[in-house]
Amino acid sequence: YIRAVFPPVVCAVTVTLIGLALTGTGMKYWGGGVVCAEMIWKQHAQVVGAVGDTVSAIPGAICTNGEVKLPYGSAEYIGLGFSVLCFLVFLEFFGSPFMKNANVIIALLFGYFIAGVSNYEGLDYVNNDKIAAAPWFDFVWTQWFGLGFYAPALIPVLVAYIVTTVETVGDVTATCEVSR
Repeated sequence: YIRAVFPPVVCAVTVTLIGLALTGTGMKYWGGGVVCAEMIWKQHAQVVGAVGDTVSAIPGAICTNGEVKLPYGSAEYIGLGFSVLCFLVFLEFFGSPFMKNANVIIALLFGYFIAGVSNYEGLDYVNNDKIAAAPWFDFVWTQWFGLGFYAPALIPVLVAYIVTTVETVGDVTATCEVSR
C-alpha cells in the first residue's frame, strides 16, 4: 500500500536530495568543523560592515579542536577526514553485512579514535575533561527539559515524519532490489 503512495521515483529523488544536502555539511566538517566554516562568513560580513571593502574576501578562521588550533581546511583536518572516508570504503568492500550496514557510524568512531590517539605538536585533538568530570549515571533530560506538548510543533513534526517515511521507503526498496 505504501508503494502506491510513494512510488520509486519519488523515493529516489528524495533520497538523492537528502544526500546532496548532506554533502555540504560533510565538507564543512571535513575542513575543521561546521562552526569554524560558518564563522568565516560571519566574521567576514561583520568586518566588511564595520571597516568597508578593504579586507580580503575570506579571512583565516582558526578552528579549535581540543587543544589544537589550526586554520580551517588545514592538511591535518583534511587528512583526518580522508582517513574516515578510506575506512568507510574499506568497510563497504571488506566488512561483514553488519559492518556494511553500520559503516558510517563505525567510520566516524574510527576517526574519533584516530583523533584521540594522535596529537599536533604535543597538543591533543580530543579534550576528555568534560567526560572525566561527568557522573557515571545521570538523567540529564529530567533536569533541563520539562515534559509537555507544544501544539505549534505538530505540523512540522508531521511533515518531518512524512519526509522520513519517504526516505526510509526509498532506502529499504533500494536495499531490497540490490540484494536480490
